[in-house]
Amino acid sequence: MQLTFNSLFSRVTSNKGYTIDQTILIVAIIAILITLVIITVGWQLINRSSGTKAGAQLKQVEDANGQFYSGQHVWPQNALSSAGTPGTNMAVLVNNTIPAASWASNIDQTNLRNILPGFRVTGTGTSAVVYHGFGGGSSSTGTITEQANTMATVGSDQRMVVQFAAMPLADAQEADKAIDGSVDATKGRVVYGTASCLNGTLGGATTIPTAQPTASLVTLCYAANTLN
Repeated sequence: MQLTFNSLFSRVTSNKGYTIDQTILIVAIIAILITLVIITVGWQLINRSSGTKAGAQLKQVEDANGQFYSGQHVWPQNALSSAGTPGTNMAVLVNNTIPAASWASNIDQTNLRNILPGFRVTGTGTSAVVYHGFGGGSSSTGTITEQANTMATVGSDQRMVVQFAAMPLADAQEADKAIDGSVDATKGRVVYGTASCLNGTLGGATTIPTAQPTASLVTLCYAANTLN
């Protein structure tokens, strides 16, 4: 029995492991592979989170429309003494420095406030301009506007349609996927293309893209609150 144990112990201890050089090489290869995985996954997460953030901003404008209606019992396009435009409708949501005479007579001006905190705003009164924070959003091109329009891709009902100009295509696609469940620029509540999809006619129809865009920047429209 003693002889058998010694023989086994000798066999085990005689097996050679990796040399130091081999061990260092293996560790280096593993480190490189881990770094590549982190970089790839990291960029995917950054792009996805940016697109998810875009979808969240669209929802935030939609919620602001709802808050304004709850407090004033009218939608933004009916809040001023003159018919709302895509620009003034957004100004209604972020600015309480609009001249008193510009508000409709049924608006409670004591209850006005910025209900879109976190968005960059320039100008005051009905000249206020709201910007998103994606791609061209840091310049004068990345504006947010909205108007009461119909969106053929979600039926014939009239909605507050929110438009994001100069939106990076990747962010538009991620927002599309988050809201509509798939990427299709011509269908659903989110549509986008190289031309403006929102016209300034109250109650008019949006211009729906007919093809998937390839440009780096697109104009995105989102069918938000249903008005009737």
